[in-house]
Amino acid sequence: MSPAGPDPRPTSSLFWRLLPTYLAVIAVGAVAAVVVGQALAPYFLKHSMDSMMGPVGTSGMGGGMAGSMGGMTVDLDAAYRRALTQSLAWASVVATLVAAAVALVVTSRIVAPLRAMTRASERIADGRYGDRLDARAPGEVGELAGAFNRMADTLQRSEERRVELLADVAHEFRTPLSNLRGYVEGLEDGVFEDRATVYQAFDRQLDRLGHLVDDLSLLSRVETGQIALDLRSIDTADLVEAALAPFRPDAERRGVHLSAVTPDPAPWVRADRERTLQVLTNLLGNALRFTPDGGRVRVTVSPTHHDAVRVSVADDGPGIAPEDLPNVFKRFYRGDKARSPHAGGSGIGLTIARQLVERQGGEIGVTSQPGEGATFAFTLPAAAPHDPPLG
Repeated sequence: MSPAGPDPRPTSSLFWRLLPTYLAVIAVGAVAAVVVGQALAPYFLKHSMDSMMGPVGTSGMGGGMAGSMGGMTVDLDAAYRRALTQSLAWASVVATLVAAAVALVVTSRIVAPLRAMTRASERIADGRYGDRLDARAPGEVGELAGAFNRMADTLQRSEERRVELLADVAHEFRTPLSNLRGYVEGLEDGVFEDRATVYQAFDRQLDRLGHLVDDLSLLSRVETGQIALDLRSIDTADLVEAALAPFRPDAERRGVHLSAVTPDPAPWVRADRERTLQVLTNLLGNALRFTPDGGRVRVTVSPTHHDAVRVSVADDGPGIAPEDLPNVFKRFYRGDKARSPHAGGSGIGLTIARQLVERQGGEIGVTSQPGEGATFAFTLPAAAPHDPPLG
């Protein structure tokens, strides 16, 4: 157990704080009953006796008889006080015992879930994320247990993602590092005669490591909300042309037909220009990577019926198997060829694209059939050309 756990002293327990409170309320009620009874009993007794003695006094009763009745009244008052006090005292004792038993049960039912939550919290703090509480308790205790379970679920998923990410990153780094080690050993053994070729291979592996580190850093900052977005109105025609320009030379060399289809006039979107350009660049790079020579890549822009603009990138590549479609935006997913590191990507470009689109209030998805290419599409909120920037 963690040394910083809860104070084990009984006086600090919620149980021992609630129980005396109940007993104090009972004691105050009992004392009030006794005091009020003692104060009001003589008045009511005198009133009753006066009502009984009134007719007798008016009928000419002698002084001796009146004195005798006066003494009887005093004795009756004293006896009544004693009987009332004893009755109230016994009633208070019995009421206190019964109420204490009820308070004990009620307090235990309140404190028991909190103690269970404390023990579960300590186990979660020690790295055991599978503990859950019974959320069927009524009222706020059940709501608190349900909230605790949701928190534990989130922590467990976060820990699983962290472990998975560490394993994926280790795997991604292992391949280029192994290649570099092989080249170094080859140089030491004199295997390579053309050192220029080896140095070029060094550059490729180091570039790959550099891109991987940059992408991981960007993904971490996007997922934790550390990237500020400059949301303003953007012309989608200009945006698409800026994204296509760097890819045109390679597409022409390979005979790939690279085209864009936008309405006239082109719709505007509210987005961060640089981050949206990064999304389009990732999608275009992925599409060109798997489009065969002489193939076709097309970017299409179209308004939707929900105050949004849809941008799609379609290719003539091998497509994606149906069972892989739900996973293509996961980090380092290896189910389909589009996520293969040997194709030149870092394995998290699509993950970054999804995070950037969703941070800007849009959605991203993919449709594909094996052998018929794939279409990646995302939406962004529509805007007017002169809308003021947000933020």
